[in-house]
Amino acid sequence: MTELAVIEKLFLEFVTHYEREYLQNDPARLPAALISYHYLLHIATSIRNTGPAWATWQYPMERLCGMLLPLVRSKQHPYTNLQNQITIWTQFSHLQYKSEIYHKIFGKGLEKSINYSENRVFTTDSAEEELQSPSRKYCMDRVEMQRLKAYYITALNENQFKSITQSVQKYGKLRIKNGLIINSKLSNRKEDVARTNYCFSAQLLVDRNAYRPNAPIILEEKEFFGEVQYFFSHQYDEQWSMLAYVQWVRNPQPSGHGPLKFRDLGAFEVINVSAICRSVGFLRMPNNEIYIIDRENRVKFR
Repeated sequence: MTELAVIEKLFLEFVTHYEREYLQNDPARLPAALISYHYLLHIATSIRNTGPAWATWQYPMERLCGMLLPLVRSKQHPYTNLQNQITIWTQFSHLQYKSEIYHKIFGKGLEKSINYSENRVFTTDSAEEELQSPSRKYCMDRVEMQRLKAYYITALNENQFKSITQSVQKYGKLRIKNGLIINSKLSNRKEDVARTNYCFSAQLLVDRNAYRPNAPIILEEKEFFGEVQYFFSHQYDEQWSMLAYVQWVRNPQPSGHGPLKFRDLGAFEVINVSAICRSVGFLRMPNNEIYIIDRENRVKFR
């Protein structure tokens, strides 16, 4: 018997057993007849006709979810919010076919213009990222200023500075290049029902010979993980920068199951938001080890 025949036989036996034990031909038990159980009867046929599910369903669905996820803004009613967003955007996209309404709303030759308040949204002409509210004015303390100066030493490759202002504009959220939102501890509330998403992955260039003073500089890209304390905009020498104040994960190690793990957080640092790649999750285990839940490091089951 082929593997597909075995799969088909086992699913049929399971569905038959389920219907016999739980439904019992009783109309009152109809809510237990979930359509997902009926789907099981078609898995073998689907594989036979179109190939395994990862090729015909999983990857397209991940792509679709990646497009839909940025539309969800409500944490209390995500599905209702998603439905409303899709409906509104569909209606909006059809306005172009109603020329009299379209020109009445947008006018003729109207150029795209975004004029947000600095307190709500901040970006620069060359950036693909966007800092978003909540936002407030903030004066950095001595330790934070030391880390800001260290950032400029690395970024500008110079040790002599003009006056660096301590005044910055803090922001709680960052919209990265692919449209996803990464939070910070500034925007995370204790009563927030959503998962913590101020944990992130970043790609930074590091000198392989940093601990060898006389060795040549060899830069290589390395992945780091950490928590965002807050995002902020800062002006130095008439140039605006979008930065993040972060705390790094200390010494992440392979867990043997796919994800990396660590025990403690380490140093604080200022980085450019363009280095932030994606959001990850931190899962604390009973033994106080913390696992990094990341799509790039999938869990391996035994």
